[in-house]
Amino acid sequence: MTTATTPRPLAALPWAWLASAGLVGALGYLLFAISDHAHERTAGGLLLGVAVLALVAGSLTRRGAPDARRTSLTASAAAAVGGLAAGLVAAAGPAGAGDLWLVSGVPLACAGATALLALLAGGRARRRVR
Repeated sequence: MTTATTPRPLAALPWAWLASAGLVGALGYLLFAISDHAHERTAGGLLLGVAVLALVAGSLTRRGAPDARRTSLTASAAAAVGGLAAGLVAAAGPAGAGDLWLVSGVPLACAGATALLALLAGGRARRRVR
């Protein structure tokens, strides 16, 4: 009897996207709601958009979703670009490079982690013979 099993990294992918959305969303909310500077509020809004993208990616990589690996890699690239854009916007203020590394570091780390999980998952489900 042959059964298809889901590789562990692929099964963890939706959870990784949910955690990424939480981390990036929390940072985006703090920048958007608390900051006194307009450029930091703009960066927070961009990060909130990246968090929404992460939630959508989490739903598109659920168990049994077609081509979850490709979807996750594409969303990881988009999240990295969005996070870098938010960091560049935040760096326009008085703190400069400090804001760039803080604001862009969180979404870049999350995008890297989800991309790594997608790459570890491989393209297909493994087959186990009983």
